[in-house]
Amino acid sequence: MAQQQYIKHLYEKEECSIAEISRRVGVNWRTAAKYAKKDDWNKPIQQTKRRQPVMEPFLDIVDTWLMEDMLKPRKERRTAASIHRQLVKEHGFQGSDRTVRAYVSFRKKELYAEAQEKYLRLEHPPGRAQVDFGTSHMVWDGALREIKYLAFSFPYSNAGFCIPLPCENTECLLYAMIRVFEWIGGVPPEIWFDNLSAAVASVGKGEQRELTETFRRFMLHYRFEAKFCNASKGNEKGHVENKVGYTRRNWLIPYPTVSSYEELTAELYRLALEDMQRPHYEKKVTIAELWEEDKKALLPLPTIPFEPVRFETARVNKYGQVQFHGEVYSVPSAQIGERVLLKLWWDRVEVFSRNEERLASLPRRYTLKTQPIDWKGYFRIFIRKPRGARHATMYRFLPEQVRQYLEECDPAQYQERLKFIHTLLEEGFTIEAIAQALEEATKCQAYHALDSALIRHKLYRITFPDTPLEILNETYTPDSVRRYTPEIKAYDRLVPQAARKGGELRGQAIVEGAM
Repeated sequence: MAQQQYIKHLYEKEECSIAEISRRVGVNWRTAAKYAKKDDWNKPIQQTKRRQPVMEPFLDIVDTWLMEDMLKPRKERRTAASIHRQLVKEHGFQGSDRTVRAYVSFRKKELYAEAQEKYLRLEHPPGRAQVDFGTSHMVWDGALREIKYLAFSFPYSNAGFCIPLPCENTECLLYAMIRVFEWIGGVPPEIWFDNLSAAVASVGKGEQRELTETFRRFMLHYRFEAKFCNASKGNEKGHVENKVGYTRRNWLIPYPTVSSYEELTAELYRLALEDMQRPHYEKKVTIAELWEEDKKALLPLPTIPFEPVRFETARVNKYGQVQFHGEVYSVPSAQIGERVLLKLWWDRVEVFSRNEERLASLPRRYTLKTQPIDWKGYFRIFIRKPRGARHATMYRFLPEQVRQYLEECDPAQYQERLKFIHTLLEEGFTIEAIAQALEEATKCQAYHALDSALIRHKLYRITFPDTPLEILNETYTPDSVRRYTPEIKAYDRLVPQAARKGGELRGQAIVEGAM
């Protein structure tokens, strides 16, 4: 109406020509003439729906087919002609092709309008999803490492899924989304995102977004519509913001101990299905029941899989390596100076020659951020609460030798040993060095009889292996004593068995032990 009023204003007040109005408003000249010269602005009476006596018994059937087709790719939807043929063949329809065409054209417009109205009426329609990254930690090869994870939530049912990832780049984002699509057997028709760099190249005014080329192809392949929050308005996808925190608190704490991303992914999928058995926080039915409604609104998966990859070119240096974005890979089969094509997956890099020959397939060398465990701080807690120490989250990540040393003793000694380990940590020794010292000391004595002085001795030798012992240069001992060479055989007389064979060797061993 505002545009129509502006056209009328230009024509009546500014006396613009129809051609000029068409140019200034950006409409067809017929449209400009229609509203510029319009005199009757009464709202027309809405026409009532015409009865379809021939179509009446088949309306529900055709409506079902049309609603079903709305979930399919356009090229797989039924045409009015095919609907007519199917009605005739399967249901004995007696009407004409023109009757079916008219109804299908009219009903499609109504169904689209109903879908739009339903979208505006419902805050969270079934099938819509929200996506966001989160950060947590896991224990990998005995070290505490930082990981990313993609939280995928469905606000209608409160269902959610989680995929652990090494990074927040485009390859990881698309890989995680494909995994979720495969899990749920479909594609959400609409997905909300932050303005994450893995999908958005630049943010313009309002809703203007320049998407990355790979992400745009991904959208077209799976036919979903991407919605992006306004800058600094993460609350516009508040459901997934909450799901990121819920996932971390309930599925990733205490920190999982894993040896691969695949292992953790399988465990998180199991937890996601298990979580659906709880009741919805507001609707008083289980999430699993509501999830069935979500699944009905999903688009079908495409028959052709999408490769979530990015391509880069690089030149082989004189060491037979290629570099990109701080990652270095050795490709011995490539020629020095050769330009190669890198096909980057989320977890591997494939190297191709100019002739498209695959030269290598290498694991992706992401930098997993190792977080040092503050054992000094934890032992400070342990010695204050010795009875709760074994139940602490990080206690199970202690090196095996340290845990055995602490646990294979009397309860009365347990706190003393905690204090001893804490003292060593305070002096600057690492928990790994302490574990090695305990292992070496155990070869000399049993755990229950380990002497703290022996442990310290082993620890110093491990920590400072190349430091030679200082020559003892004291002046109190007389030269006659210093230069005295003991007669080894004299010691045999102190032992009754000295006359036996090997007695001389035993006497020598005693002297060496004393020295």
